[in-house]
Amino acid sequence: MGNIIDPLPSWHEGDIKRSIISFIERVCDQHSEHFVPIENRIATFDNDGTLIVEKPVLAQVAYFKRKLLDEDVLVTTSKLRRTMHWAKEILFDSLSILKLGFTFFRKGITTEEYRASVAKWISHAKHPRFKTHYTNLAYQPMLEVLAYFEQNGFSNYIVSGSTANFIRPWSQDTYQVSVNRVIGSSLKTRLSLRGDSLAVKLEPIPFSIESRARKVLSIERRIAKRPIAAFGNSFGDVDMLRWTTDSNALCVLIHHTDEVREYKYSPNSRFRWFGKNTLCYAKSLNWHVVDMKKDWKIIFNLTAKRKC
Repeated sequence: MGNIIDPLPSWHEGDIKRSIISFIERVCDQHSEHFVPIENRIATFDNDGTLIVEKPVLAQVAYFKRKLLDEDVLVTTSKLRRTMHWAKEILFDSLSILKLGFTFFRKGITTEEYRASVAKWISHAKHPRFKTHYTNLAYQPMLEVLAYFEQNGFSNYIVSGSTANFIRPWSQDTYQVSVNRVIGSSLKTRLSLRGDSLAVKLEPIPFSIESRARKVLSIERRIAKRPIAAFGNSFGDVDMLRWTTDSNALCVLIHHTDEVREYKYSPNSRFRWFGKNTLCYAKSLNWHVVDMKKDWKIIFNLTAKRKC
């Protein structure tokens, strides 16, 4: 009898790994009472912090800091310095980015030009701590989940608070997720003439911010099917996970617990003061909570450089 290939080699043996494999086996087995036809095998994944590193700032924020402010993300070490830097970003950098972004987009940049600009930046930009391309910092265990799901007939969708046009230039090469399966925040657009041709231009006005309920509404609008698997890592993913939750579904929350290999922080929102927090939802609804420190053998596979 030949060796059985482990579909999730970067995961430690345990409840989470067994639950993912068991889920795939039961929904793909035609003789199982839980069998799900291929056309209904929909899985949704948050991006930042679920599929790829999101600290010290989101990759999209790093892009705008370079593009609009000609600055790199500050490498911070102590908790005090991180807090001070975070406060500075909230008070100053965000306002500067909004102001310059308004000017940037009012010049009439097209969606194609924006994606090309992102593709150029991300092909050479490096993370301030890990000194490697951002796309090399996709979580190896989650790349294995994406591949495992796809091999078993799933349609994987990225549902992100970052803009869809920021992720689309590198989603195929990094995640094997095609551009038409990226759902993200967006700006308003307008159709206008550029010379003798029509072009779709970006407006500096938010059209949709994909967080909490907006994620659910956008999934429904784009796919018109309820996912049977959902992965997230923050309070902004709670509604997507709640909407997916049922007895035959797989809901997974990624908990960042490893400050040595990555970062350590809570999935709860720092701006939320009342009601249930993310971990309380996970406990009450029986979601699987990934402890990155305990459940993942490796976090990044830096020996296999990915091109974008």
